[in-house]
Amino acid sequence: MAKKKKRKHGIKPDLPIIIDYGGDLVSVYDPVSVMPYSEPPITERTRYKKLNAEQKAAFKSMFVSAVTSYWNENRLIPFGEDMADIRKWMLEAFAEEYGILMKEDSELKNYLMTLVISTLNKLLKAEKKIQEKENP
Repeated sequence: MAKKKKRKHGIKPDLPIIIDYGGDLVSVYDPVSVMPYSEPPITERTRYKKLNAEQKAAFKSMFVSAVTSYWNENRLIPFGEDMADIRKWMLEAFAEEYGILMKEDSELKNYLMTLVISTLNKLLKAEKKIQEKENP
């Protein structure tokens, strides 16, 4: 014969258990109140060349401003880990803004390196013009 399970006599299983979390009463039987809120996941994943013109322009302007701020702070060309950090930050920021997570392929990396070079060339030309005006 199988053994009988012992039952605790003081607890009634049909009553919900309510836990006090710093002033907020949360029912254990209400899974919505127990689960933390998080943003819905980004579902669309695409390559850079598949973006429309408006999204490409927005990404380009975001990246140019990031490279400009990096240049103003460090006076260095972003390369290696610094470039990877900027690229990762830009992809996350773009995903938050537009809900599109871009694939980090070699085409995107090459495009971003050429964009860094052209951005820094424009910044250096602007600085050179300012210096020429100050010291004729």
